[in-house]
Order: sequence, then structure tokens, then C-alpha cells
Amino acid sequence: MAWSLPRKVSAALLAILLCTAAATAIFGYSKFEGVLSSLVRSRYSVVVFSIKKDIEDRLALGLPLRQLRQVQDAIEREKIDQPQIQGIEVFDAAGEIIFDTDRGAVGAAVSQDWVQAAQAAGHQTFARSEEDSLIVGLPLVDVLGRVVGAGALRYPAASVAEEVRPLLAGQARSGLILLAGFAALAVLGTYAVLAPFGRRLAAMERQLQTTMAEGGPPPAPADNDPFEARFAAFAASTREALEHMQDATQDVGRLDRLEVRE
Repeated sequence: MAWSLPRKVSAALLAILLCTAAATAIFGYSKFEGVLSSLVRSRYSVVVFSIKKDIEDRLALGLPLRQLRQVQDAIEREKIDQPQIQGIEVFDAAGEIIFDTDRGAVGAAVSQDWVQAAQAAGHQTFARSEEDSLIVGLPLVDVLGRVVGAGALRYPAASVAEEVRPLLAGQARSGLILLAGFAALAVLGTYAVLAPFGRRLAAMERQLQTTMAEGGPPPAPADNDPFEARFAAFAASTREALEHMQDATQDVGRLDRLEVRE
């Protein structure tokens, strides 16, 4: 079954609309995920900042980092208050863990990559990733401006996906509703605009087929319609060419019959 002109245009518009929506969704999701990841990291940075502020206030009183026993209780309370936190570590400038929510890790060493990141960060946050975990940290700076260690918080990388999923589902539903609405409007608009042209072209095609098959006069053009006039001229030329071909065929047939008689 041949597609009519409105159907062809509607299909083309729907294909363009779907491709545009898919491309927008891909780029939009990437941007959305990046923004949400930044927000999640900022939220955990607030926890690290409160720990950093408490430690630096005590360092300003001249207390050594290793003697700040209250820090262990503080980081354990934070982990209890926010179960999604996997762990909080406080380490010195050499990378040795001084306080940790996992007390068995106290005395161990963190990766030198963490130490270098803390030294390079100055007063800014630093971020790292390890397998299924993301890390956000802040350097500890004494009154002389020296980086004497850092506090780092570990949280699951899947937490970003867990927060993205419900938001993405809501956005997907809204996007599908809008897409369906635009598609319906595009199809209805296409049919409203092109249906008359489609019917006109179908009628002209039938007239042309009738003229070529049966001969006869070409269809009369509508008044003041240049397109109809050009179509009538085309139909007349086609009919004339067809008549010439028929005459030529008859002449060839007569010549063949004369040759046979001779």
C-alpha cells in the first residue's frame, strides 16, 4: 500500500522529532548527572568542613593533632547520623591515619595520592574515587598556614545513581508526555495542511492515467490556477505524444504487413 503525502511527511517529522528528543535526552542526562554528582559531593563536603573546623580550632590552641581524642567521637557520631557514609578518616601530613570510623584502620597509611591531593588543594576540597566509593576531603591547616593533614569522607558511588533514578524517572515521564503531545500536533497539523494537496495530487494522477489509457481531451484547468494550467498542458503534451506513438506503431504494423504480402 502506497503512503499518501501526509503520511510520508508525518513519518519524516516523527523521525526527526524522535532523533532530536533522543539526542537531547543523552546530553541532558550527562549534564544532569554531573550537576547532581556535584551537589552530592557538596553535601558531604559540609560534613568534612565541620570536622575540619573543629580540628583547626583546637590546633589553634596549640594542641597536637594526635591528642585531639574528641575527634574520634565526632566522626563516629557523623557516621551514625548518616548511615550512607562509608567511613571518615583523619590523617597527618605523612599519610598516617590518626582517627578513623573504622578503629582497626588507625595507624595504617592512606594512599600517597590522597596526601599529594591534600597538599595541592590548599584550602579547597579534593576528590578521589576508589572502586565503588567516592572520596571528598579537606586539608587541615595550622595557624602558620601549613598543611598538617586532612580529613576525608568516603561515600558509595551508587548513591548518586540512587538519587538520579527517581528524578530521571519523573523527567522521563514528563518528556514522553510532551513528546507524545508534540507528535500528535505534528501529525494533525500535517494532515490538516497537506490532506487537500494529497487529494488534489491523487485526482490529478487518476486523470493523467485515464488520459494516457483512454485518450480524449485533457482535464480543463481551474480558473486562475497556474498549477492546474501547467498540469493541463502537461496532460495535453502527454496525450499528443501517446497519439504519435500509437500512429507510429500503426504505421510500422502496416509496413510489416506489406513486406509479408510481397
